[in-house]
Amino acid sequence: MAATIQWRGNWEEALEEAKKANRPLLLELYLEGCSHCARLDRETHQDPVVAEALNSRFIPVRIEGRSRMDLVQKLEVRGAPTTLVFSPDGKELRRFAGFFPPAEYLLELEKAA
Repeated sequence: MAATIQWRGNWEEALEEAKKANRPLLLELYLEGCSHCARLDRETHQDPVVAEALNSRFIPVRIEGRSRMDLVQKLEVRGAPTTLVFSPDGKELRRFAGFFPPAEYLLELEKAA
């Protein structure tokens, strides 16, 4: 059975968990009906290497942008999907927008380290 990303659905709880675990937090903001968002979820997030990397190295949280416009505006997100990486104390380290195939997605994660 392929690894599944253990997405959290609550930003505030995930941020607290990241602090307690001293692990970076990965936030993905997506939109329902967004073809690039669906492709990222279908092709990249289903990759077992990506799932293992996210589950072991990050606190991953995935939120539909329209449901948290306050967060979208606060973080000045301009498109979907947007992936943001934060330090355990909530400082933004990196962001990347759009679809990335698994190998390129993993490279983007490495740049955040």
